[in-house]
Amino acid sequence: MTDLTLPMLAEEAGGLSIIVESLRSGGFVMLLIILCSVAATSVAIISWLRMREHLLMPVEVERELRSIAKYAANGDITPLHQAIKDHPSVLARLGMMVVSGQFSSKQECQEVLAQKAKEELYKLDKDMPFLEVMISAAPLLGLLGTTIGLVGMFSAFDGGSSGGPDTAMMAKEIGVALRCTIAGLLVAVPTVIAHTWFVRKLDGIAMRLETILQDSINNFYQHFEVQRSR
Repeated sequence: MTDLTLPMLAEEAGGLSIIVESLRSGGFVMLLIILCSVAATSVAIISWLRMREHLLMPVEVERELRSIAKYAANGDITPLHQAIKDHPSVLARLGMMVVSGQFSSKQECQEVLAQKAKEELYKLDKDMPFLEVMISAAPLLGLLGTTIGLVGMFSAFDGGSSGGPDTAMMAKEIGVALRCTIAGLLVAVPTVIAHTWFVRKLDGIAMRLETILQDSINNFYQHFEVQRSR
């Protein structure tokens, strides 16, 4: 090892020990904050995986739905059914309802599709309330840890061997209080950012989904409504 390697390793080990000591000194409150952090991170990852647009609204399905006029010109919409009926995406499921011809009117199709789209968006949004809980719970747990630390600090006023305050104990309890506050905020702030991003992401998905489905409904009933009514 070089002369620089040993000091760097020692510095890293010292930093790690400080983190471990900070977590340990926080007691059960710090453990709860860590659990909040793990839970919020897990939910954020799951939500990100669920909201990937290329899985919800694949380009190939959108392209097929925007080609209704081409299928109408050929006089056969069966190839469109075959192209999207077995696709697992949200857009394919809703798009298949549009081109299925099961509705008696354009208005009925729009109403049913609006309800089904809300159900699909609800499935995407179902974990957001959990992130909202973490946003509130993490700072409150930090505040609880701070309060516990302050109680320990005040109890140190009469804990010194000479009758005075135990300054070492006071410093330790103040450190615990501040660590819990910092830990709570370190969990809450990224969770707020993630929650805001997911909400905006969901709004974008809903807007794009509505646009594609509305265009598909208009195109389908423009080209096939008369044919279906015979």
